[in-house]
This record gives sequence, structure tokens and C-alpha cells, in this order.
Amino acid sequence: MSHDQEVFEPMLAGGPTGQPTYFVYEDGGQRWRWFLLDAQRRKIANSGRGYRSRADCLASIDLVRLSADAGLREP
Repeated sequence: MSHDQEVFEPMLAGGPTGQPTYFVYEDGGQRWRWFLLDAQRRKIANSGRGYRSRADCLASIDLVRLSADAGLREP
């Protein structure tokens, strides 16, 4: 089980499904991270790195949210 699953397992157990949810947490190295669960509580994205401040972590979530109109490129 990953660190984020351990941290949030009590919140996820038996919880309602229905909408995607971002989770923000401080990891063991004192870095802030996030992950995104879909409506069925499956992880579909994560921060990929830790941030020094919670504010920077939240700003990276905002960047993801604002990229909804981003283009798609394929080979």
C-alpha cells in the first residue's frame, strides 16, 4: 500500500462515490503532494513530485484544472 493510500484510507473506506476528488497531503520528506481520484475512487493523476509549500501544491492543482482546454497531440 502506498503512503497516500495509508494516509487517506480511513477517509475513503465506505465513502460515497460520485465525483472526482483531489487529496493533498504532506509526505514523509516534508513535501506537499496531491493525487486525484475519479468518481469510483480510482487514482487517475498525481503531482508527480513534492512541493516545498502547501500553497505551491495547491497552485499545481489549479494548473491541472485550468488545462481542461489543452490540446491533444499524438504521433
